Amino acid sequence: MYRKVLALIAALALSVSSFSMIAAHGEDLKKPIALPKITAGSTGYTFTATPAKWSDNGPSSFEWLLNGKVLATSALTLKLKSSDNKKKLQLRETHIFDDGKSVAAKSNTITIGNVLLSDSLTIRVRPSDDKVMEIAVLPQSIPTTAKPTYQWYVGYFEIKGATKSTYNLTTSDLGTDISLKVNFVAKGFVSAKKTSNTVAIANITRTYKQIWSEEFNGPAGAPADPTVWVAQNGDGVAFGNRGWGNNERQWYDDKISSTNGSGSYVIKATKTGAGVNSCYYKGPCEWTSTKLVTKDKVGFKYGRLEARIKGPVGSGTWGAFWLLGADIDDRGWPGCGEIDVTELLGRLPNTNLGYIHGPLSGGGGRGDKVEMATPHHAGYHTYAVDWLPDQIRYFLDGVPFATLNKVDKDWVFDHEFYIIINLAMGGNLGGEIAANLTDSSMEFDYIRVYSINGVGEVIKR
Repeated sequence: MYRKVLALIAALALSVSSFSMIAAHGEDLKKPIALPKITAGSTGYTFTATPAKWSDNGPSSFEWLLNGKVLATSALTLKLKSSDNKKKLQLRETHIFDDGKSVAAKSNTITIGNVLLSDSLTIRVRPSDDKVMEIAVLPQSIPTTAKPTYQWYVGYFEIKGATKSTYNLTTSDLGTDISLKVNFVAKGFVSAKKTSNTVAIANITRTYKQIWSEEFNGPAGAPADPTVWVAQNGDGVAFGNRGWGNNERQWYDDKISSTNGSGSYVIKATKTGAGVNSCYYKGPCEWTSTKLVTKDKVGFKYGRLEARIKGPVGSGTWGAFWLLGADIDDRGWPGCGEIDVTELLGRLPNTNLGYIHGPLSGGGGRGDKVEMATPHHAGYHTYAVDWLPDQIRYFLDGVPFATLNKVDKDWVFDHEFYIIINLAMGGNLGGEIAANLTDSSMEFDYIRVYSINGVGEVIKR
């Protein structure tokens, strides 16, 4: 008897369950398989409705709703005017099933007068050129007269001037995320924006290959190699640049400086004998020092340029390892460009200065300084720049401390430059010379130039 009761309960439960499933399935049949949809035509004011899909072939009726109010048409096409801008358009479809029951379904909503966009915005690295970002998929706009404007981003930040449909990647983009925002604008319509996918740009390891060097391995007392170096002697007057443009106090004479026999070239600065020359400041010269350039002998374009240097001692000294544009005679300064790999001041014995100068930045330049743990005159340090077509990065003893990217017309570092080594005295940056200072020196162990991933050139005259 107990088993019969259990069987009866199970049968009743199965019957109820089956009824519930049939009822639920019946309710599902009263819903559209796919909702109705409205799309805008090319002008943005014509609309077409696509009816819903139902589980039977019963009849449907249609109503256009503009801001919720029923329009006096049941056709599946509709034309509106610009006066309807900002109103919301929707289609309501009422379907009558075979059992006489009716169900209403509403379409998507379109705001009149808004630019409408289809599809996603997709960017990629151009397959034929991995230095160019391009659009792989651009959304179609309604109205079709909408014009796109572009803004490329690195991370969350706009890339200044990157407002074309393509973007040329720069050295500073390596290791970052690039994306694009497109704004579609049409007269009389509210614009619409799309943001693309993000593309992660791989970081490239820099590989260096030495392509030139000056090791200064001559015997003690030997002059600098005349096939590489040219002396610029005097106080600047003969070069049309009195005081070398900085009110400097020295007269340059290469005969007082030489290699030391231990692998270094020593630039000397001394008061001894300086008075035999008359300087631009209308009197005997106060100091004699040396300035050498590779102008018209050896030129350089891009790459790593580095030198191992022991700085000068004494307030008023101003030693430098730097470059000027080889077109200085035609373009003048600062139009030719200047790259100061390092400037070492006696009055700032623990400071290394690294600046570039162009037509916009001029005398102030752009760059940075870094403090050293010990005075630059206490021992040798390696000063370097990585010079690329769109970036200059500064290093002290192999550690980067400043990065300058090509951002505007101040960038005039895309042509041949020549190297300069000198020790100035006083002047605008050197400052007041210590009264008790009579001699100083600056030592160059070597100057070396490397290509960076194959980028870098030595031009021999």
